[in-house]
Amino acid sequence: MYAYPAERFATARQALMAPHANGEAAAVVDAFKECRLGLHRMNRSKLDQSARACVYALECFMSTDGFSDSGGESAWAIKAKGLSAQETSEIARLVGELAHWFSSHSAP
Repeated sequence: MYAYPAERFATARQALMAPHANGEAAAVVDAFKECRLGLHRMNRSKLDQSARACVYALECFMSTDGFSDSGGESAWAIKAKGLSAQETSEIARLVGELAHWFSSHSAP
């Protein structure tokens, strides 16, 4: 049931692991892309409360409200460059938790 999200979040988790070939901001953008794919068209009401809370918190980080594409850079790239080390660490934690959750709730 959650094989595709499990795969996407595993890839996102891997993108966030150091070293980052193209820099930490690019790694965050890559992770966000994978997360967006994993969450696309997902019925969040079927997730348990803990997973829904993680998805909500991650989507808050992924939100680009107040950011706009500038000079060819995506809003995510601009936002990722401004993240603190603590925020990046929290994103990695959320992605890791969701990767584990989706993996453990995937059909064998």
